[in-house]
Amino acid sequence: ITNSYHQVSRHVDLMFTPGKFVPVVPFTPATYPFCLKYPYCKEIIMLAQRWNPKHKQVVLDMDMLYHTKQRDNFCNEWIERNGKNGEDLYAKHQPLRWKLRDEKIIGPKGPTGTDYLAYLVREKLDGMYKLTDRSLYGARAPFVKVFKKEEKLDGMSE
Repeated sequence: ITNSYHQVSRHVDLMFTPGKFVPVVPFTPATYPFCLKYPYCKEIIMLAQRWNPKHKQVVLDMDMLYHTKQRDNFCNEWIERNGKNGEDLYAKHQPLRWKLRDEKIIGPKGPTGTDYLAYLVREKLDGMYKLTDRSLYGARAPFVKVFKKEEKLDGMSE
C-alpha cells in the first residue's frame, strides 16, 4: 500500500468499524470549497465520473486500502479503457473546452484511489469500506515521505 519513498507514520493503526471490522477510509467531498476550485482535484472527479457519473468523493491514493481481487479487476478494466501506460486517458476523453483553447489538462497520469472508489460504487462493492468525511472529522496522513529528493528526481512528484 505504499511505495519505496514512504513509510508508515508512527501514529497509524489501521482503523476498522467495531463488530464488522470494515476498514475506515477518509474522503473529501467534491464541493467547491474542498475540491472543485482546484483544477487537479476537479479533474480527478471528472475522471472518476467515467466510472460512476454521480461520484462526488475524493479519496487520496495513500488513504485507500485496496482489496487485492477488486483492485486487480479495476486495473484490468482501467487498462482496457486507457491503455497499458495511460496513453488514452485524455486522448479519447479530452473535453472539447480544452481542445478549443489548446490548454494543458492538469490531472493524474494514471488510476487514482478516487477512480477505484467510483468503480467500487458502480459495482456495488463499496460496502467493504466505511467512508468518513475528512471535512467533518479530519484525517492524518498514514504515510510520511522518507526520500523526498529521490522521489522528485525520479519524476514521481513535483
